[in-house]
Formats: sequence, C-alpha cells, structure tokens
Amino acid sequence: MSKWALYTRYSNENRSYVMSIALPSRAEARAYFMGIKRLSADQFDKIYQIDLMEESDSNSKKGLLFGNQ
Repeated sequence: MSKWALYTRYSNENRSYVMSIALPSRAEARAYFMGIKRLSADQFDKIYQIDLMEESDSNSKKGLLFGNQ
C-alpha cells in the first residue's frame, strides 16, 4: 500500500505538508482528502496537491529523535 501526502499549493512554488494516508491509489487518496476537507474537485485542486511519499532509507524502527529503537 502506498502512502500519499497532502500539500498546500502556492503560486510561488512553496508548499506545506498537511497530512498523509496509506491507500492503494492516488484516486482513493484524493477522494479521501476531498472528503476530509469538504471541497469540490475544482476547489480542492486550486488549494491542494497530492504526492506519493518516499520511504526513508534510514532504519524504519527508529522513532522521532531515535527514541524507539
């Protein structure tokens, strides 16, 4: 299952991470995020973008600041 991230869309190419969800497809992630934000497709596309999150190469068992080892 892929992990999809929701980002704000800005005209100056900057963007901010909002949230993520693990779902099989981009279409399902888009539908989920649109439901959470309660926006139409046109409104959603003007404000947000969805990208596939890359898995880190580091040890996935380590938590924030290496707290969970």
